[in-house]
Amino acid sequence: MKNVKKTLGIVVTVAAIAVAGSIFVSVSGVTRSDKIQLKMSHNQSKDSEIADCIAKVAEFAAEDPSMNLEVDIYASGVLGTEQSAVEMVKAGVLDMAKVSSSMIGQFNDCYSIFSLPYLFTSEEHYYEAMEKSEKVKELFKMNEEDGFLVIGYYANGSRNIYLKEDVKADNPSVLKGKKIRSMTSSTSMRMLELMGASPTPMAASETYTALQQGIVDGAENTELALTVDKHAEVAKSYTYTEHQYTPDVYIISTKTWNKLSKEQQEFLVECLNRSNENFKSLYRNMMEEAIEEAKGMGMNIYYDIDKTAFIEAVQPLHQEYTQKGEFYKELYDDIQKYAGEDSHEDSK
Repeated sequence: MKNVKKTLGIVVTVAAIAVAGSIFVSVSGVTRSDKIQLKMSHNQSKDSEIADCIAKVAEFAAEDPSMNLEVDIYASGVLGTEQSAVEMVKAGVLDMAKVSSSMIGQFNDCYSIFSLPYLFTSEEHYYEAMEKSEKVKELFKMNEEDGFLVIGYYANGSRNIYLKEDVKADNPSVLKGKKIRSMTSSTSMRMLELMGASPTPMAASETYTALQQGIVDGAENTELALTVDKHAEVAKSYTYTEHQYTPDVYIISTKTWNKLSKEQQEFLVECLNRSNENFKSLYRNMMEEAIEEAKGMGMNIYYDIDKTAFIEAVQPLHQEYTQKGEFYKELYDDIQKYAGEDSHEDSK
């Protein structure tokens, strides 16, 4: 069975590469320019605000003609899954992709650090570490010989707990005995267990019905789940536990990267950084609007909680990560350097 699944996976990836190849040939055939064209894929809906923000990368690249770079973006996963995108970037068939850091974790286990609950204890800690940590920068270059490297990140917000009943979820005793929808990953399920809950893994698309029918007592996600997925219709409280900040990352093929001049490399990274800064403001506004909409649907929002009990409860996951090897610990310790003195207090 494993061999069958593996074969099917290879077939799917090859098919995606074939589709990508046909698209790229088509694009190249109609473009008469000496510009270096970079093809980038992501799976956000092309009509979404997030996709509009990613499109800024192409706009920024076009602002300086002297850099001779053109970024063509393929949204909505038209080139396949995130895993297919990573495989294509590694093979040099696709130049760039925006994918989740958890997906990169399937190619390099060190990236599993971004799944650790309370790795980042505030939004400020998250931004500081992602932008300044030398070990994070080292991590981003680790797969260069394997065919790709990370040249930017995408600042997704925090994941928080929400419940069907109106209760502030501010310590493990509150979650004891409650069935909380979990992503289908061992880390997510273990995290919820340590936080006091009974994890119930299921697809995101099944969560609304599960909440409505009482199959689960709550879930954990960003604010957008309350409005886009309408979970505020069937849940009553949303607590800013801020237990995870899991970034997406921009990867580029090593083959493509090495074709660029140093000036072009620096300019491309600058374009990605500018897009990220633009997204931070956009995302914050989107979350504030989502919360106001959720309040209008009858949901109570709980800010300003003391997260100490949750942080202490999930430490076994942190210890397991740092014990995996020398670089794991160095990376973890370097990220923690950017946590402020009030890291156990809510940043809101």
